[in-house]
Amino acid sequence: MARARFLWKSTCSTCRDARAFLRDEVGAELDERNYAREPFTLAELRQIFKDADPREFINPKSAPFKALGLKDRTLSRERAFALIAEQPNLLKRPLTIVGRGIIAGFDRARLRAALG
Repeated sequence: MARARFLWKSTCSTCRDARAFLRDEVGAELDERNYAREPFTLAELRQIFKDADPREFINPKSAPFKALGLKDRTLSRERAFALIAEQPNLLKRPLTIVGRGIIAGFDRARLRAALG
C-alpha cells in the first residue's frame, strides 16, 4: 500500500476532497497532520521543506498574502518560514509528501502518479 504524509486543514473543502481521493480511490495510507489544530513550529517547517523552497508553496491568492502586501516583495527562505509559521493560511493546501517530493493542492493526476 502506498504511503504519504498529508498536511491539511479540516475546514478546507479541497483538503477534505483530496483526503477522500487518496484514501478511497488511490488506497493510500496517510500520516495526517491537521495543521489548523496543531500548528507547525519553525523547526518542523524547516524539516518539511528541507528539499524544497518554501516560497514555492505560498499561495498568492490567500487572504494573508494580500493582507501582508507580499505581492511585489522578495522573501528570503527564512522569512518565508517565519511567515508560514505565523500565518499557516499562506500555504497552498493540502500538501502531500511522497518520498522527497511535495505536491501542493489537489492534483489528481500527480497524486495518482506519485502513489499509484
